[in-house]
Amino acid sequence: MKRTQLAILILLVVVLGAAAFLLVKRRTTSWASSTDNLPEKVVSLPINDVAQVTIQQPEIQVNLKKKGDIWVVVERADYPTNFEMVSTLIRKVWELKPVQEVKVGPTQLGRLSLLKPGQGADSGTLVDFKNAEGKRLAAVLFGKKYVRESNQPVAQGRSYPVGRYVMPEDASHRVSLVSETFTQIDGKPQSWLDRDFVKIEKPAMVAVSAATPTMNWKLERDQDSKQWKLADAKPDEQLDATKANQITSALNSISSFTDVLAPESKPQATGLDKPTTITVATEDGFNYVFNAGNEIDQSYALTVSVSADLPGTRTPAKDEKPAEHRADVHSLGAGGSLRRPSRDGTDLRQ
Repeated sequence: MKRTQLAILILLVVVLGAAAFLLVKRRTTSWASSTDNLPEKVVSLPINDVAQVTIQQPEIQVNLKKKGDIWVVVERADYPTNFEMVSTLIRKVWELKPVQEVKVGPTQLGRLSLLKPGQGADSGTLVDFKNAEGKRLAAVLFGKKYVRESNQPVAQGRSYPVGRYVMPEDASHRVSLVSETFTQIDGKPQSWLDRDFVKIEKPAMVAVSAATPTMNWKLERDQDSKQWKLADAKPDEQLDATKANQITSALNSISSFTDVLAPESKPQATGLDKPTTITVATEDGFNYVFNAGNEIDQSYALTVSVSADLPGTRTPAKDEKPAEHRADVHSLGAGGSLRRPSRDGTDLRQ
């Protein structure tokens, strides 16, 4: 190889190396992290003014709104929310502090899933906080979770989330890494419903009434007894105790539900026009009436009504003094009412 060709080749290698160095430096500059001069909080959120929360994800959205003392899910006909979930989300965002600032250019926001919902596969989750008048108080875009590999021998090679990339929706394009993963953020309305349903204790009677006469039956038992009896049993009919216990045990599992039917749902479509009716009476005077319809996505359409026949007085316990009994009756009152407890979220910092 001639001396001139060798010099050109060396010069070409130097130029390519310099170009590669500049390219890496540019990428590093646009993807740098810093812990210097971090802001105290990700956003400034007046926590006690929050009255509306909108969570928007690609193709799904939920609106949570405070009405009086109760938070409701707008997309579910204002059914009450799980207040613990809502208050925890608002409080965490109010307290949220960055642990690291990530300097990333606008063209690289997709790598952290920090594009606005609807801008492709790399879009994130936008959480918008508003006051009672609908004015925005703050908004945060939640992006990709930050994962770290486990250093435990039993979980070697596995990774787990330890934080999340976030960006305030304030035109600052300030990207931060926070130590919260916010796994509870979900744009599905059913995820935010108050799951508290009915809790049946001490059932004394269970009756089923269906369109097919052979499906009709009634179970009864004496107070404090574990033995169920088939009401109006014919001489040749015997109760299967195992099945009876299975049915009555299932009453204890009716403590939650899957979703809330839309108000415009047609009874003919859900089977509630010709339901199977289940009536349960308890030793304490509570009566539950369930109307069950057709199966929908591995769940059943169901309506429930609850009433109570509470005595104005109660039978005194053994060895109870008359003065104690009178004081207890006075505090109970003559009768009672069933009300959902007030859930006042006035100060979420408490």
